[in-house]
Amino acid sequence: MKKIENILKYYLLTNKLKETIRSGWKLWKVEKARLESVAEHVYGTCMLAIAIWSETLPAVNIAEVLMTLALHETEEIIIGDLTPFDEGYKSKKELGEKAVIEIFKDLFAKEVYYNLIKNFDNQSTPEGMFAYKCDKLECDLQAKIYDENGQIKLEKADEKIKKDERIKKLQNKGVKNASTYFIHFDRKNLQKGLKEGEEDIFLQINKYIERNKIKTLMQDKKK
Repeated sequence: MKKIENILKYYLLTNKLKETIRSGWKLWKVEKARLESVAEHVYGTCMLAIAIWSETLPAVNIAEVLMTLALHETEEIIIGDLTPFDEGYKSKKELGEKAVIEIFKDLFAKEVYYNLIKNFDNQSTPEGMFAYKCDKLECDLQAKIYDENGQIKLEKADEKIKKDERIKKLQNKGVKNASTYFIHFDRKNLQKGLKEGEEDIFLQINKYIERNKIKTLMQDKKK
């Protein structure tokens, strides 16, 4: 009976992420009736990981990557979806560590889950790094989709985004499309673990989506 209760309790906790909207899209005031939830972001990272692994066959345990991605946002059940524009963002890692301890405390395999999230946060294993880069890149891709649909614009964003020095710096460089801000912000994160001048598939995709429209990839070429 206790095992059943532990399973259901954990399921009910994580089920909340289905209705937790990604905070960044709210700050950017994306003009769409139904914004992406945290659970949908998690799904997106897993699908992205599957596709990247398929086409590059890196030396990583894809099952471990997928489990990491399935778990990596569970902290947000307690701490919420903090963005780089929020005051509490600098404490996110510490708050997240405490949150996952609470969330997994009743599960027998909790130590396995703690370690997977720790590897993700620190990018301390090939699987943790792979999952981390999927997480960053998936956000860039969603921003690009909103951008190509005309649903995200800097002029309509929250004032704390407009006043952010990083945004102003990119504006001064001539950046206009909202998704390009995401792409540039994450480029540094996607360079982790690489030598100077080196590129992996994550960085290549990041640069590709800056230069190209991605909606056209879904068009029927025969028409």
